[in-house]
Amino acid sequence: MRTRSSGRSWLRNGLALAFILTLASCLPIRSVPSPSPVESVSVAPSPTPASTLQTATPSATAPGRFVNAALGYAVTLPPSWRVSDCLSRIAVQDPVFLGQDVLTWRTVADEQDLGVPGGTGPSGAFAWVVEVEAQTSSQTPIEFATARAGGNGGQVQATTIDGKPAARQFGAADESLGYYVASSGRMYGVTVVPGADPRPPQLPNATFDAIARSMTLVTPTARPTPTPAPNVSAAVENAVDAVAAAFAASDADRLRDLMKPTCWFNSGYYQSEGAATSRDKMAARLRTSFSQGLKVTVEPRPIRPDPPMPGSFWVWSTWSAYGTPATPQSNVQLVFDQIDGRWYWVGALFNAAR
Repeated sequence: MRTRSSGRSWLRNGLALAFILTLASCLPIRSVPSPSPVESVSVAPSPTPASTLQTATPSATAPGRFVNAALGYAVTLPPSWRVSDCLSRIAVQDPVFLGQDVLTWRTVADEQDLGVPGGTGPSGAFAWVVEVEAQTSSQTPIEFATARAGGNGGQVQATTIDGKPAARQFGAADESLGYYVASSGRMYGVTVVPGADPRPPQLPNATFDAIARSMTLVTPTARPTPTPAPNVSAAVENAVDAVAAAFAASDADRLRDLMKPTCWFNSGYYQSEGAATSRDKMAARLRTSFSQGLKVTVEPRPIRPDPPMPGSFWVWSTWSAYGTPATPQSNVQLVFDQIDGRWYWVGALFNAAR
């Protein structure tokens, strides 16, 4: 039985495992002319199928104390810090990677506005945050940390977390890069996700150390059960037809209302990278493109399963040449998914091969 994503959390940090996620299927990189209204599009690669991911269901047991029962740990969050719903996830079927939480100092509004632009290295809302991940591993914390330190010049020293042997990875200026501790066949990592911009004052070394050293390990609960893949229903057809009608009318405001209201809209090029952006920004770019002559024709049937990025179904569309100089015509796959019982347009793959 195929499983599906919750549609809300599909990003995961690429630093510790050499990946950038958090936002869809693995696509090889290729430079192509932009046929879309998005400025920087990418679908951040995921090491696990998107259909195996679900939003984590953590809880807080005390002010500032965050508990993720499914992953089996707890940490204390500094004032104004929170767990990102958009960047955190549980992998419900992956035998190695179990899930992650991304701890951020940014507000929900700031995170939404930044999005994840894609490209090389963590960026946008996925830069200068703290990631907590869990995976199965038979290595010791020193072995695990040493393997990771080799790729970025870091050093490793022995320490303890929650009274258990642990490892600290640090840089030349004694800045902490990550902590690792093992429990019951699992390896827990708490790492800084750096960005291209200078380190912000909200994430000093002392704050990161305090978060990492506050970790306690608890007996994990069972991971969520995968939900069955949905069938094409009248609700799905209505969502597709509504998007088709909005494109026929070149109505960017209506298209905004038909996009997913939480986290980000995913856009990418075929065989390239991608980005996640707010629906407000996506709608604004569509509005500009319509004013430059963009015409989009949607083929509402057939509605196909197994889209190229997180979602449940997709349909073909054709985006005309537009603008000066002209942006070339493109075949685009429009992706749909269900969120909290309602169907939305959640993504677009440009330059798709037919």
